[in-house]
Amino acid sequence: MTDTLSTSRQFSLVYINDIVVYSRSFEEHLNHLTQVLSALFKHNFQFNPSKCSIFHQQIDYLSHTISEHSVKPTNEKIQAIIKLRQPTKLAEANKFLGALSCYRKFISNFATIAAPIHAVKNLTKINRHKFEWGASQSQMFSQLKQLLITSPLFLDFSDDNYPVILTTDASEIGIGSTLQQNINDQIKNLYYHSQVLSSTQ
Repeated sequence: MTDTLSTSRQFSLVYINDIVVYSRSFEEHLNHLTQVLSALFKHNFQFNPSKCSIFHQQIDYLSHTISEHSVKPTNEKIQAIIKLRQPTKLAEANKFLGALSCYRKFISNFATIAAPIHAVKNLTKINRHKFEWGASQSQMFSQLKQLLITSPLFLDFSDDNYPVILTTDASEIGIGSTLQQNINDQIKNLYYHSQVLSSTQ
């Protein structure tokens, strides 16, 4: 399907058999929909009307709520993470960080905050019995959960009329960066990136 819609890549996303068409205005959206549908009909695709939804200003897609102004995690996914209990074994620690992985872009300095948890989960299969969950891991576990429900957990869309500000930071633990824009004296957060440094780095 990706190849079928190759000429519509600038305004459509394809994930397996789900298609999202996005536009800046209603008139533009009609044009984009016409192009997408024409390409699909040309290749004999069929649609189930009950599973089609058009003309929305907000949708839930791949665990994110996307509106005309911003993107944020869905409440359902956030609540699922909040309900996870303190890990008592390696698999549970991996599950917690795995659940957070696609939302780290919403949290400033995520890697530094999560570093104590990363430190105890990077064990080989034969060393899994050495897993230890201590006070520092427990504290960061609670802090990450708190950030999910108290931070302004959303990212703004960029505005092509304003320059992008890249801010970087580094420590012995990890590196981080932020993409922002200053629009009418308001700072808009576009993306957070962070990662833990390995011993060789």
